[in-house]
Amino acid sequence: MSYTVMHERGTVWMAADGHVAALREHERLTAHAEGSAADGAVASPMPGTVTVVQAAVGDEVTAGTPLLVVEAMKMEHVLTAPIAGTVTELAVTAGQTVALDERLAVVTPSATAPDQQEN
Repeated sequence: MSYTVMHERGTVWMAADGHVAALREHERLTAHAEGSAADGAVASPMPGTVTVVQAAVGDEVTAGTPLLVVEAMKMEHVLTAPIAGTVTELAVTAGQTVALDERLAVVTPSATAPDQQEN
């Protein structure tokens, strides 16, 4: 079986054996992602299996640092830190099945120390 995948104007078109499916991001997921960035929560964008965990509780990360990978139907999604800070929660391990919008990790912003001058 062969597949054809095309991305056009925010829609992913998948075709296989005469069948075509269109995939689009839903407003609910967009709103959730925006909220996650503000509070540092990282949620699963789809039901699937965690294949790689690249971070640990206590790790200092910058925004965009890869934390883990979720796979479903041979599609991998690298989930990254939404903000700079410390990984304070990591609720999954490699091989674990996760649900859509399940909270997988939390990055807490680092406390900014007052400006100090070196003498």
